[in-house]
Amino acid sequence: MTLRWIFRVDTIQRFLRVARVVWERGTVGDGAGYSAKLSFALDPQMFRWFERDAATDWRFTLLGVRVHYCRSYGGRFAA
Repeated sequence: MTLRWIFRVDTIQRFLRVARVVWERGTVGDGAGYSAKLSFALDPQMFRWFERDAATDWRFTLLGVRVHYCRSYGGRFAA
């Protein structure tokens, strides 16, 4: 498990990236194991309901804190 402090402004998506936690479960790439990422950001919007781009991720914003979870079955996330 790896914790990385980011503290970078994302000018395209308009929020401040704060931190990212990355971990692996099983053997990545064998179809069963995966790499997972949980990221935190400060968003100017106070509330945003759960959103999904795919079956392997979700995100929401509560009180200006954006939480995003994502899994990758084919490769590793950068820490």
